[in-house]
Parts: sequence; C-alpha cells; structure tokens
Amino acid sequence: MARSALVRLRSFLWGNDPKDAPLLVKLDFTILPYFSLIWFLFGLSRSSYGSAYISGMKEALDFKGKDYNYLNTTYLVVYTVCQMPGTSLLTIAPPKYVFVAANVTWSVLTLITFKMNHVYQIIVLNAFEGGFSAIAYVGAHFIYGSWYRKSELGTRAAVFVCFGHLGSMAGGWIQAGLLESLAGKDGLPAWRWIFIIVSIITIPTAIFGWFFIPDLPSHRNAWYLTAEEKEHAATRLGQPRKVLWNRTVFKRVLLSWQFWLLPTIFMLYSLAIQMELNNVFQLWMASRGYTIVQQNNYPTGLYGVAIVGTIFYSVISDKIQSRWQFSLAIGITFIIGSAILIANPHADTGHFFAFYLLGSTYAPQALWYSWMADVTAHDFQLRAITTGFMNSFDFGFSTWWPLIFYPVTDAPNYRKGYIASLVTGSLILPLVLLIAYLEKKGIQNGTLERKFEAEEAESFENEASNVEQHLPEKV
Repeated sequence: MARSALVRLRSFLWGNDPKDAPLLVKLDFTILPYFSLIWFLFGLSRSSYGSAYISGMKEALDFKGKDYNYLNTTYLVVYTVCQMPGTSLLTIAPPKYVFVAANVTWSVLTLITFKMNHVYQIIVLNAFEGGFSAIAYVGAHFIYGSWYRKSELGTRAAVFVCFGHLGSMAGGWIQAGLLESLAGKDGLPAWRWIFIIVSIITIPTAIFGWFFIPDLPSHRNAWYLTAEEKEHAATRLGQPRKVLWNRTVFKRVLLSWQFWLLPTIFMLYSLAIQMELNNVFQLWMASRGYTIVQQNNYPTGLYGVAIVGTIFYSVISDKIQSRWQFSLAIGITFIIGSAILIANPHADTGHFFAFYLLGSTYAPQALWYSWMADVTAHDFQLRAITTGFMNSFDFGFSTWWPLIFYPVTDAPNYRKGYIASLVTGSLILPLVLLIAYLEKKGIQNGTLERKFEAEEAESFENEASNVEQHLPEKV
C-alpha cells in the first residue's frame, strides 16, 4: 500500500516519461530548494522590519510620522530600478555568479543593520539591500521558466512563492520568540537579534547555490546532470524564435502586448493587496487591545491562507494548462474582502475573516508569473525584460500608493485604502479576459509557439532548397 502511494506521488510530481522524470527529480532537489530558500529568507527579512517596528525599533531609533513608510518606499524604489537590469543580466552572465554575489552582499547588509542607531542609517542600508535582493524574485521566475514546461511551471512557482510566505510567517514567530527568550541577551534588544539570525542563515544558502545553480539549459554545464539529461533539458521546451540581443529587441518588446498587459494586471494586483501590507492588520489589532505577541502571531494566518490558495490555484492551472479562470476568482475575492473592510463591521470576527480571505489573493505571485512565461516563451529577450518589468512597473506605483492610501497616520481605519483596493481589484477582471483572448489567438495563429528540432530541420531544408533554386546552372 505504501509503495503504491509512493508510485502515485512520484507519477503526480514528475510524470512517467523516462526522460523527463529523472531530470525533474534533479531539478526539484537543486534549483527549486535553492530559490525557495532564498525567497524564504527574503520574506523573513522583510517581515522582520514590520515585527521590529512594533517590538521596540520604533522607540529605539526614534521613528516619527511617516518614517516607516519612507523606509519601505526607499527600499522599493531601489528594488524596482534594479529588476529589469538584473533579469537582462541573466541572459548574458552565468546566473550562478549573479545570484551568489547578490546573496552574499545582501547577507552582509542585513548583518550591519543590527548595529544601526538612527533612522536614516536604517533607510540607507535598506535601500542598498533592495538593490541586491531585486534579482531574487524575478530572477527565480526567469530560471524556472527556462527549465520547466507549461504543465510543470505553475506548481514549482507556487512552491517557490509559498516559501516566501513561510518566511513572512516565521518572521512573526521568530520575533515573538525573541521577545520572550533573547530580549536583553548580551545587551541587545530582541528586534536586533533577528537581523543577526537572518544574516547568518543566508550564507549556507548562498554556498548551496554556488554548487547547484545550473545556469540555463542551453549552457549544458550542470555537473549533476548526465550528458543525455543536459541535451534533453536544452531541447524539451523547444527554442525561442528570438534569442539574440540585436537592434530589433526593443522594437519587439515595446510593441508586444505581453510587455504592457501582464505588468499592468500585476500592478493592479499589487495595489489591491496593500491592505495586507503596511502593518494594516497589526495596527488594527493594536487599536483593539491585542498584545504585541498576538500582533506578531495572528497575522501569520494570512500567509497560511496564501500558501493554500497559491498551491491550489497553481497546481490546478498546471493540470488544465490554463490560468485565466483562477485569475478571475482572485479579482472577485478582492471585491468581496475589500467590501467587508469598507463596511467596517463592529465585531472583530468580520475583520479577521476579511483579512484571512484576502490572504488567498497572494496567488498571482506564482500564477501570473507562470502565465507570463507561457505567453513569452517564444522570445528570449521579451521573457527576460517582461519578467523584470512586471515587478518594476508594479513597484513604480506601490512605492507611493501607501503614502496616499495607507499612511500609518490613518491607523487603524484605512477606509480610503480599502475603497482603492476595491476599485483596483475590480479592474483586474476585464484585463484577465483580454489577456486570455490574446493568448488563445496567439496559440491559434502560432505566434506564441517555440521552435522544436523538427521545425528547425524543416526550416533548414527550406533555406537550402531556396539557395539551390537560385544557384546558376552548371555549364
């Protein structure tokens, strides 16, 4: 019985193809855990600032007014600017060097943070950290899209994203634990210890990446793959029809619908979900008299719902090889959750239900990046640039959006923010239908397909035939 269950699980995860299954097993135990751990640490690091703020950092560093908003905004500005150059760099330099260098630098900056004693120091370090962590999310999606098929990609992207949610959950748990166990140890308050811990556990992950990041399939240099597996990995997804950096790149990119529509819908999602960020839940809890430990622990339930929603949406979308149906469900969820918060129910259960329900709307972080990879697979540079722009464009708005709609000075009732989330969530619905229509049209006319070996051979034969027809006859 146990053996039969293992066989079914193996078949579900890796299929039964004798070429695909061994390759997928190796990828799922190398690049999948590496990027997942990096994103876990990213989530842990980002949540640590929120936890530290309500657990002593605000008073220790004398935060005033909108200083906390400026801290996040400065980080996001630098993070945004560095994403498109980062993903473009992955098409030129070996990804292993790019990721490991960024990981190590990020770790050092995190460690230095625990020594800071002024708000401006934290803000400056946070900005540099944003630059070196920019490659983590978009770079991982680019690498996954290079190795996994459409029927495999969503599930792997979901695992990756869920590790980030686990990091965000762990940030609250760790900070709560530090408040009770390490506060004052060696003369350091609890909020400083978390930066030390995050920095230390980042280094082993970077070392793991040095040995196991396989670069791109076309490089054929992963030491743990056999020669046959390297060749199969380089050809099984087909080849993009456009692979070179030349003068046509920017024209192709800027005139494509993918470059504009996918980043736009992701931007709307990022604005709609702001009620789950900016310590909105925690500050509402503080106004209701919940303890600091409860403020750190209860919001972790959001990420539990996010994990369930992300995995459910992504796995099923892989199986049916279609993303738009669940994208509509996410837009509808935004409408329902925002409407509840606007109504401002007197009972706390109404707020808890709305916040937890909206946790499921984190799913686009996996679902829509997989969708983006589906519709840009035919063009290497389009995929790289759109991957970076998809996050950069959304941060171009979300860096200033909270300052207007979710300023900390509005706590605990962010009514205008909830209304803004209702509007932006509603705008997702027509865009989903438009992208689904253009995807279907592109598949039907063949413009979204990659080239495979047989097609390349046929193309070569046609070119050879054309050359022969134009050769002069022998005398």
